[in-house]
Amino acid sequence: MASDTFDTLLPFEILLLSPCLLPGQTSFKEKKASVKVEPKPGETILFFNIDDQSNPDCKLREFLWGKQTGQTICDLIVFYAKEKERVICFVELKDNISDLGHATDQVINTYTSFKLHLNSIYKPKAFIYGSAGSVPHEHQEYQNKLSKVFKKNNFEYSRTNNDLGNILRGIPPTIGAGKKNKIK
Repeated sequence: MASDTFDTLLPFEILLLSPCLLPGQTSFKEKKASVKVEPKPGETILFFNIDDQSNPDCKLREFLWGKQTGQTICDLIVFYAKEKERVICFVELKDNISDLGHATDQVINTYTSFKLHLNSIYKPKAFIYGSAGSVPHEHQEYQNKLSKVFKKNNFEYSRTNNDLGNILRGIPPTIGAGKKNKIK
């Protein structure tokens, strides 16, 4: 896909018409971390590997920032639809949840740039999974940043649960390493 064609495409066209789309997949693994979701009847779930470090053929970074360097991008965008509901979930996987600060910046930066091209029918959400480690002491700061951008009950981070089902379906998240803390 030539760079000059990006001017006429929308972000979902780029995702659907490029190697970003992972057809038929409802799970994804990067190094030690993974996410999954078990589709239920009537649901459409699409996984897009948007990180050009692990998927060099995906050109979403180029679409969002052109030749600009230094922009962080998350690993995945997961699209969820059921009836009239449309969700776009920005997902970051880390080997260690102690990288929560960097992961927070990645999902926020990707969403902030992506939303400039989005229709308001999509509900944005974020999910961060770290396969090991302890939640950093600054987790409340990161939780506040995520809440400011994605709003209450629209983000989750964990090191114990890598299932996207609840966040996609609007079931209120639990925050932290196995703790049942509701977002305030």
